[in-house]
Parts: sequence; C-alpha cells; structure tokens
Amino acid sequence: MDASEFQFKFGIVKPSLDSSELVFHCQMGRRRAVATEKARGLGFKNSCNYAGGHKEWSDKGESVSK
Repeated sequence: MDASEFQFKFGIVKPSLDSSELVFHCQMGRRRAVATEKARGLGFKNSCNYAGGHKEWSDKGESVSK
C-alpha cells in the first residue's frame, strides 16, 4: 500500500522499513509475536515486541498509582 493510502486508512504516516519505532503489543503476547513476524516478513527489520504485553503494562500502572 502506498504512503497516501496508508495514511488515509490508518490516520498516521506509514513507517519506513528501517523505523525503530514499530512496536507491537497485545493483552497476553501471542498476537504481538505474530504481528512482529509478519512485519519483519514485509521488510520492517527493526520491528519489536513490548515484553509482557498490555496486561502486564496495565497491571504495573495500577500498582504504581496505588
């Protein structure tokens, strides 16, 4: 998909293939691993996972604010 179509569809600028800011997360971790591998297969070599996922991050946020 070209850059203008990507921006229209997703509302953000399409990341470059060498972007270091392409990070995936999900609630438990399985989907983020699949998404990261798909992105790498498309040429986004620096894509990565947020370790722990959304649930872990959310739990930390609750314990920090208490």
